[in-house]
Amino acid sequence: MKWIDPHIHLFALAHGHYAWLKPENPPFWSDKAVINQTTLEPHLYEGNRNLLAGFVHIEAGFDNHHPWREVQFLEQYCKGPFRSVANIHLTANSAQADINRLVRFHSVVGLRHILDDGAQTILRSPKALHTLKYMAQHQLSFDAQLDLTDTASVSALVKVLEQVPHLTVMVNHVGIAPSSRANLAYKHWQHHLRELGQHNKLAFKFSGMEMQERQWSWQYAHGVLCDVIESVPLSKLMLASNFPLCNLRMPYSELLRGYDRLLKRFDRQTAEQLRYSNAYRWYKFTPQDFEE
Repeated sequence: MKWIDPHIHLFALAHGHYAWLKPENPPFWSDKAVINQTTLEPHLYEGNRNLLAGFVHIEAGFDNHHPWREVQFLEQYCKGPFRSVANIHLTANSAQADINRLVRFHSVVGLRHILDDGAQTILRSPKALHTLKYMAQHQLSFDAQLDLTDTASVSALVKVLEQVPHLTVMVNHVGIAPSSRANLAYKHWQHHLRELGQHNKLAFKFSGMEMQERQWSWQYAHGVLCDVIESVPLSKLMLASNFPLCNLRMPYSELLRGYDRLLKRFDRQTAEQLRYSNAYRWYKFTPQDFEE
């Protein structure tokens, strides 16, 4: 069965800035050199040509001041079916002008601002709310990257969903699932999953486990996936890779094959939704994307 991977990054180091990948800049990971290299579409398909039907490119710091430059590069060089989620700074004075420019690109279906620890402050900002409303008017989704163990951040996101009911939100990496399923933080995380899962225009991407624990196990992944499926409607969940950051744990082809084995524990319809049809729908793919 084919995959649409709804969360990958490409690094065109000769063309973009990628300040965060440079060793002198945060994050100061001891293993950052593993991913600090040019990674383009052909690398994505190595060993996966028969599995991967399409992908969603999530902004990767190509040029945060001119986010359309990354999309220009993607649309020039990528050959397979894809959608793109461009960078946006929600509180920047240029946000509306940036959106006006980005909507001209056929691949752009959404925007992302990495919220992380600043989620509560950013999401409660009047400027951010204005930008999110403008995004919704242009039918652009918002990829939200934040910690769902933090009650204040979740409350701020819920308030946005109430104030901008037409905004579609994709929660990256299932809200940074805690690396242990046996602590209080995990219980808070699962409670907030359930709360957010009640909102019609919000979906989750299961990915990024290496961001919390480099040596995560497949037993852990299976347990978290079961907990997510129990907590949110299946139609709101997509299986994703976080390529090439997944290489901090294992090669991309190995991750996809591991996901394939993991999904054999579920019925065929569940598996098909998690690895193809949900991503197809949430990220607005069309039959024409897959015509030969």
